[in-house]
Parts: sequence; C-alpha cells; structure tokens
Amino acid sequence: MKVLILDEDSRLFLGYNEWTDMPREAKDLGFTAHAHAVATQLGLKTFQILFYFPDIDSKVVVSNNGSQSNQQSKV
Repeated sequence: MKVLILDEDSRLFLGYNEWTDMPREAKDLGFTAHAHAVATQLGLKTFQILFYFPDIDSKVVVSNNGSQSNQQSKV
C-alpha cells in the first residue's frame, strides 16, 4: 500500500521528480499526516490523500481538502 497525493486541479499524482498521471509511478509518502504536510507545503488548494494498492490497482480516498468526492474507485 502506498500513500499518495492527488492534485485535484491537474488530476495528477505527486511523483519523485515530476507530477504523473500513473499512481504506480507516484511518490509514496508513507503516512497520511506527512502527505498532508507535503501538500500544504506545496501550496495545493484542492487535493486528495489516497491509499493506493498497486497489486489490485485500486485506490481509497482517505482525506479530501476542498474536494466534493470521497469514494473508493478503480484507477
């Protein structure tokens, strides 16, 4: 399981050197509190923190900041 940040404006995940539309390539932040701190430091206005399960290619939204959606979805 990975903890990811999704920028809701661009619909891209935070990667290691750039933003990506592929959750498998996204940076694992490890903990939701750390992911929230990173998103805040980046100045993101609307973002989601997700648990991503690469073995089943599925994600679960665990935190929304300014978002209307809160759902489990297939990536």
